[in-house]
Amino acid sequence: MLYLVKTVILVLVINNYPYKNFYNSYSAKTNNFKAKTYSDNITFTGAKINTVEKSLHCLEYSMRIIANRLADLFEGKSTKEITKYIAQVKPEANNQYLFQLELVSRYFSAKKTVDVNIEDKILEKIAHDGKSAIFIMNHSNQRQDPSMLAVLNTLLVKAYKNAGKENEFPLPKIILNQDILKTMNKTKRKAFENFGAVGIDANIFNRDKGANAKVFLPLIKDFVRNKSNIFIFPEGKLAVFKDLDFDSRFQIGIAELINKVLGIKKEVTVVPVGFSYGKGKNNALTGMHIGEPIKFTRQGENTTTTSGNVLKSEFSLEGYKKFFEKHKEETDIIITDKGVPVKSAEVTAYIKGILSENLSICSKEAQKRIEKTPDINEIKI
Repeated sequence: MLYLVKTVILVLVINNYPYKNFYNSYSAKTNNFKAKTYSDNITFTGAKINTVEKSLHCLEYSMRIIANRLADLFEGKSTKEITKYIAQVKPEANNQYLFQLELVSRYFSAKKTVDVNIEDKILEKIAHDGKSAIFIMNHSNQRQDPSMLAVLNTLLVKAYKNAGKENEFPLPKIILNQDILKTMNKTKRKAFENFGAVGIDANIFNRDKGANAKVFLPLIKDFVRNKSNIFIFPEGKLAVFKDLDFDSRFQIGIAELINKVLGIKKEVTVVPVGFSYGKGKNNALTGMHIGEPIKFTRQGENTTTTSGNVLKSEFSLEGYKKFFEKHKEETDIIITDKGVPVKSAEVTAYIKGILSENLSICSKEAQKRIEKTPDINEIKI
């Protein structure tokens, strides 16, 4: 019910305004990876759309409160006890917290059949490295994505344990809509926060950027010190607009964060993770593709990247494939526009394009895993 209301609200907000004109032209075909980016210089009456979004946001917020109170009312005794226990767990990088994180992740990911590329051992490499990473995930199913994130966390915890990092691992920080936390009861909110939930203003047009900056400041400090991993669904509320291409739904905020962090951290590692969900007879089957990490570095005014998944997948756009094929012998590839290095002040949109392309590839690879998997009834679990 809540999911339906949220969808209707977003459709009402966006479909009554010319959102398709909010994006710049895409130039991957000319070997430039500047992505479509949301423009702050939009030619419409901002006050009107802000009023509309504020009104509909209030409705959505109220529906969240009602849904959460009903859920509290019918919640089982054992679930309440688990939530109360989690709310008392202290988030620290030690063996006890890692153990509890694994239990919670397994609880939320129970009864899921997931086909995932564990054979590539990407999480093992991240764990062995011991440095912080940003995990970006496609938001194709708002109801099931949280449990898939729990599956990912379960695998990551196992990787840290196998690497002997039980007492020195980055804590999870999961970026989500602050309304999710605000409308919970205090105990449940504390439990979510103890295991990494961080709320931000996720509105599309009427976003409080100042408040979000205050939230991100401690996140950046911990990330730079390799004290936290960041998990985020970059599509955010735009995920419901399937008529928009993936790059248009991919919001630029995480690229802005990376560009800022590169000013104080030598290297930023981003791991794209694709989720997909089966249909028909295989509706209980899910697919996950953990992509090859993309590494960004700053060299003076220039920003470098790695090819990530572009040269390894059949789903890559031709422009990206040609560019990275041209530079395949290079370890750190300078981001350029028509052969000219892009300065740090202007590179955010290019970072976004690279991230969007890689995550799009991983979501398609995840879907491919499902299509290659036999009928769910034939799988031995």
